[in-house]
Amino acid sequence: MAAVLVGGAAVMGATGAAAFENEQYSVPAVIAPQAAAVPQAGTHASLADMVEAVGASVVQIQVKPEHQAQRMGGAFSRDERMRRFFGSPMPERQPHQRASLGSGFIIDASGLVVTNNHVVADASVVSVQLSDGRELSGRVLGRDPKTDVAVVRIEGGGAFPAVRWGDSDRIRVGDSVFAVGSPFGLGNTVTSGIVSARSRELGAGPYDDFLQVDAAINSGNSGGPLFDANGRVVGVNTAIFSPSGGNVGIGFAIPARLAHEVAMQLAEHGSIARGRIGVALQDVTLDVAASLGLTEAEGALIAEVERDGPAALSGVRPGDVIRRFDGKAIEDGTDLARAVADAAVGSTVQMEVLRDGRRLNARLRIGTDAA
Repeated sequence: MAAVLVGGAAVMGATGAAAFENEQYSVPAVIAPQAAAVPQAGTHASLADMVEAVGASVVQIQVKPEHQAQRMGGAFSRDERMRRFFGSPMPERQPHQRASLGSGFIIDASGLVVTNNHVVADASVVSVQLSDGRELSGRVLGRDPKTDVAVVRIEGGGAFPAVRWGDSDRIRVGDSVFAVGSPFGLGNTVTSGIVSARSRELGAGPYDDFLQVDAAINSGNSGGPLFDANGRVVGVNTAIFSPSGGNVGIGFAIPARLAHEVAMQLAEHGSIARGRIGVALQDVTLDVAASLGLTEAEGALIAEVERDGPAALSGVRPGDVIRRFDGKAIEDGTDLARAVADAAVGSTVQMEVLRDGRRLNARLRIGTDAA
């Protein structure tokens, strides 16, 4: 199975028949001397009130073909991201013009919308459809490919209902969650499930720290919110594991802590400036630790050092093992990559380095990855 971005193209029609059934579920009574209390926000409770409260804050985002976008007051370019998506292109008469479809959610009454970077790609103008049916023009304020987060501002329309952010650091495996989005263009569709796992890595980069959920997530759900049982956003739906392109109950969401931080920077500055020190990293495995004479397989091994980069200017050498960075313990290369990226550009931090069996302290000035 391969990890597939959820975004994808809008599907105007579908083959086959769809059956819609009404089913009634009942929870059998359990009589026990000391029955455990079931919280009303749990999986057995109705989500109707919660969905009604947050539904108006969830939007559908469309990146339209150029001839349609021009009628909204702007044009956009496209890139090869469409080939990475599953699903079918929107039927069209003119060749090489496709429409992508995704979801988003309003985080501020002024009309700030969070979505996925791969939903809006390099478009500057998008169409934002509200739950009440209104379709408004949206301007992309900023995108961050490394975390797959983007921010769009709705142009006009007055005040908008905004969601509340939740605490993704405290959510646990087994906690109830529900997703709202536009799978296959079906706006304001709700699916529910639980958190299946935390801190999943998909090989996308140093910011791999996804929540895994079993709520149904499909093409068009990208950029939509993942809510906890209290109606707070704990994640941004972004990817699935699927052998066929459809939902198999393994979806992934960007944790709210990271999405919120990135979204605020994008809204204010339009881009993200991350720390950079100019090294290539490698995890310290048991074999590596043994070859270096280390007693523990912990830390980030410096495999290469960029000439005249911040690390080189601070005396860091290939073969050094970083154990602490800016007061934080470093378990592996991913830990160091995240710590460096989160460090303030231009600041000076302390590092603890193991070199030839000796423990050294070094001061390092953080550079930037901005072009």
